Amino acid sequence: MEPALALRAALVGRYGTPLAVLLAGLGLVASQPVGFVRAAAVGLLVFGIVFNLAAARWIQRAQSPSGFIHARVLINLAANALMVYLLGGYWKPIWLLLALTPTATAVYDSRTRTLVSALGASALLLGIQAARRFSSPLDWSEQLANCIFIVLVSLLINELSASARPEPSSS
Repeated sequence: MEPALALRAALVGRYGTPLAVLLAGLGLVASQPVGFVRAAAVGLLVFGIVFNLAAARWIQRAQSPSGFIHARVLINLAANALMVYLLGGYWKPIWLLLALTPTATAVYDSRTRTLVSALGASALLLGIQAARRFSSPLDWSEQLANCIFIVLVSLLINELSASARPEPSSS
């Protein structure tokens, strides 16, 4: 197992998972959704907690953790997109869940994959906005600002992370 990759995965889990849980939990408490939205959001929150705790253990034990890491990223992206769709009309800061995937990718992966992840998360955010009825120009401009944030902060984190990694030794 590549120890540096496992360490980066543990750090993302240590900070990213609690942030996601706090964002979703605050969204549920502050917005007080009812019916299906509440049940689905609570279910996604519980799933996210259990899945990420289990995934952290799998990654630590894996001989080659990159497959587990990429699967974790994709599953979290899907769950976060659903949560943003469900709670986005109730609690605006929930969009930050979609910023977590590209920032995690920035820690693990290349600049190209980070950019693809950031653009994908941004496209999801814009797709969720398009699925909402009665979007105003202000709503669209807020989402555009959120997308710019996702892309630029992800690239910044990727560059900082890459500069902190040791240079590969040449033989």
